[in-house]
Amino acid sequence: MRSRFTAFSLQHYQYLLDTLHTSQRQDNELASLQQSTQKTTWIQLSISHTQAGQIGDIEGTVDFTARFEEDGEFYQLHECSNFVFEHQQWYYTEGSNQVSPIILKIGRNDECWCHSGKKFKRCHG
Repeated sequence: MRSRFTAFSLQHYQYLLDTLHTSQRQDNELASLQQSTQKTTWIQLSISHTQAGQIGDIEGTVDFTARFEEDGEFYQLHECSNFVFEHQQWYYTEGSNQVSPIILKIGRNDECWCHSGKKFKRCHG
């Protein structure tokens, strides 16, 4: 999950396609990924729970929250993702997700909501 979040952050679309299970790929998957995340800045990933997904497992689940900015607005994506281990690699198969806006009520000199350790005005303000 962390590597896919990083790929989203760095816009490494080929890696996202390569780690998407073949049963989930559409004909225009790469172009669709590029278009859907072009205006998105991924900020933070918090993993709250994992189930299986260790050496010797063939399936795993990751429950996480990812925070992002899009068109000047901040959101969080909460998802429970499923992965399968095939051909010596983990592949994303599916996930149930919910996106909600982040309502910021932060003063300019308060710590930033993304937990960077910086003041809000120097980070996302």
